[in-house]
Amino acid sequence: MRRRFRGTPGEHVVWLNFKDATHPHSGGAEEYMHQVTARMVAGGQRVTIVTSRPRHAARAARIGGAAVRRMGNAYTVYPLALLWLLRHRRGIDAIVDTCNGIPFLSPLAVGRRIPVVVLIHHVHQVMFGQRFRFPLAQLGRWLERVGNRLVYGVRTIAVVSPSSRTEVRRVLGLIGPVYVAANGQEPIVVPGAGRCEAPRIVCVGRLAPHKRWDLLLRALPRIAELVPDVELHLVGDGPCRSELAALIDELGIAGRVTMHGRLDDEHRNRLLASGWLTVCTSEVEGWGLAVTEAMSLGVPAVVLASPGLRDSVRNRQTGWVVARPQHLAGQITSALIELEDRGVAALWAVRCRAWAGRFTWAATTDRLTGLLAGEDARRAGHDNRPICDLSTVVELPTHLAARIDFTRLRDVDQVDWEPARVRLLLAGYDESDATALLDRLGITLDPAVTRVAVARPADLLGWQRAAGSRAGDLRPFFAHAVKENAA
Repeated sequence: MRRRFRGTPGEHVVWLNFKDATHPHSGGAEEYMHQVTARMVAGGQRVTIVTSRPRHAARAARIGGAAVRRMGNAYTVYPLALLWLLRHRRGIDAIVDTCNGIPFLSPLAVGRRIPVVVLIHHVHQVMFGQRFRFPLAQLGRWLERVGNRLVYGVRTIAVVSPSSRTEVRRVLGLIGPVYVAANGQEPIVVPGAGRCEAPRIVCVGRLAPHKRWDLLLRALPRIAELVPDVELHLVGDGPCRSELAALIDELGIAGRVTMHGRLDDEHRNRLLASGWLTVCTSEVEGWGLAVTEAMSLGVPAVVLASPGLRDSVRNRQTGWVVARPQHLAGQITSALIELEDRGVAALWAVRCRAWAGRFTWAATTDRLTGLLAGEDARRAGHDNRPICDLSTVVELPTHLAARIDFTRLRDVDQVDWEPARVRLLLAGYDESDATALLDRLGITLDPAVTRVAVARPADLLGWQRAAGSRAGDLRPFFAHAVKENAA
């Protein structure tokens, strides 16, 4: 079977997603989609976004250079999208199929002719029970769990965090290879911004049931016992706004809480930069983009140990991960007291900015494109390695990396570097496999200057570049780095 997709200019990528940025309920999944598709277009690819059509929205539009085709409502978009794919399948080179609980089941329309990568931000099994009654809740759970397995089979799955990968395996039981393609973020600069004199908590997010903002509001009176001047600012809107407003009145904390609703980026970022702390109490979160955006402004986070959040926050380095909701008040209080010292707060800010700076949309785009190319290689029979969730990290000095032909690695492998060191993430390899591969590439590993270890969950995050056919020849780049270091 011939290759269809290599990530080169002129190829046509279709991105299936329930909403686009103009939808009144758009959120992080839509931000992810538009940031990546805009960069795909900038790289010369042709992108079509197939999505639902809210009332009064145009059937066709362009966002970030990508063509948007809107059809159907929250339920009918799925069969209509399948019909659209069936009609246009001969002109499609690759598909990103976003499963926001309900899958698009695109292979039913395109079969094995076209590479499909399934993108899952988080598992929705709990949320179906919150949003729907019997029997719709049971049907949604069945489609996400069993429907996915039946239709996608061993197709490549992209998730946004290591804990989401665990959920995809443990809860959904999907059997295809699962790779992490973490959220990126735009650099946020707020000239002249500084933190507020009073201890301020600033939280950004949709006021939706699964966000559990009620947990934070109920903790606030206990926090105020030891931090009397604490204030809370909530930025965002959603179906729970009136319910949360009533709870604020019931708890008698109206003087401490400001609900801003939606703010434009400038005002939101300035308010966020003034905070001492951000908090996320979500039960279900693919990653927690609002949390890493706060970190990019030097603001640490307190989060529940939910899937995604426990990856986006490095416990006791860029924030605090709380195991149980009943511990929220104590941890937030302790964090605010610790951050009273401006010198201590400055150290937290340095670590937060360094961590957040590792995540870029350029790296996310490169990763998704590499996964599409890797899935196409599997479809065409060029990569027949067994499916394995194990990965190995190889760390070696730059002068050795300058001898590696990175195009001989696979598109699902990754590369990262610092001035004197280069790291490789080899998917589906243990230490012995990785050592043997490097030996075939002409690199004999010296334990004194190299490290080979099975990847931990945290090792799957923060990579700069896809290896394989997309890497190009990195040898001159690393050779130049060696000369610079020597000088």
